[in-house]
Amino acid sequence: MRSATAIGLAIRAEGHEDRPFRDQFTKNFGVWREADDGRNVVFDVIFPRGVKLPSKGEEPLRIVRSYHPVHNIGYFRYLECVQLGVNNQPEGEISNWDEIRVAFDPKLRDSADLTDQPVQRYAPPPELLIEEEYTCDANGDVQVRIRDPLTRQTNEYRLGRWSKHRKRMKQK
Repeated sequence: MRSATAIGLAIRAEGHEDRPFRDQFTKNFGVWREADDGRNVVFDVIFPRGVKLPSKGEEPLRIVRSYHPVHNIGYFRYLECVQLGVNNQPEGEISNWDEIRVAFDPKLRDSADLTDQPVQRYAPPPELLIEEEYTCDANGDVQVRIRDPLTRQTNEYRLGRWSKHRKRMKQK
C-alpha cells in the first residue's frame, strides 16, 4: 500500500494529470447561532461538505455574515459534522473546533478575558453592525475576522484549538 501511495504522489508531482487533485471539506463546518429571541439554537453552515479548497496561489474561500448584535458578548462555538439532519442540525460524527468570545458592548472591549463575563441581552445603538468574515486557504486553515465597521474594532482568529497564535487583535 505504501508503494502505491508513493507512486501516486510521484505522478501528481510530475504534473501529468488531466484534472489536478483538489482537497475539499469532508465535513460541514459552521457555528452555533441563537434564533427566535434565544429560544432556539441553529447551526449556521459556513463551509459545506464537498466545497473545494482553493489551489495554491488562488484567493482563499471567503464567506461574510453581517448582523445587528443583541448580546453584549458574541459567543461563537465552531464545529464540523458529517451530516445535517432535520432543520440543518448536525448529526453523526461531530467534532468541536473552537470557542471564541468577542465583546460587542464597547464597555467590555478592553477586557483581556471574557470567559467569566455573563452573556446578556444588550440594547446596542442601532448603527452597530457586526461583520464576520471567514476565509479558508489552500491548506484548509480557517480564519475569522469579526469587525465593527463603525469603530473599526477588529478581532482576528485562526480557528482550531490546535493552532498556534490563535488570536491577534487589531484596532484601527
